[in-house]
Amino acid sequence: MKQNQQMKGRKNIKKRKKSLNIVHVVSFAFIAYFFVTFFNQQIQINKYNSQIEMYNKEIEAKQSLVDYYNNQNENITTDEYVESVAREKLGLVKPYETVYIDSNKQ
Repeated sequence: MKQNQQMKGRKNIKKRKKSLNIVHVVSFAFIAYFFVTFFNQQIQINKYNSQIEMYNKEIEAKQSLVDYYNNQNENITTDEYVESVAREKLGLVKPYETVYIDSNKQ
């Protein structure tokens, strides 16, 4: 009888060891999956953050260009700008002005 109980006790110990091994393997697999997923997500987050930073810089560049063109648009309508273009590009002068041509300049 005692020997029979010892045999059952040994079988129970073996079953517990097998069940503990399975629990350990499943736990290890879950933890490994968690870490792999976590690191992959961190890589994706870093990638998206760098893209966001790149797009923000691009937006700033475009905004400064828009500001420049808005400023140019405001300047184009001024009398001083119209006069400077007429003088420099078209060679026009006011009626009371005398034009001197530099003969040394070619």
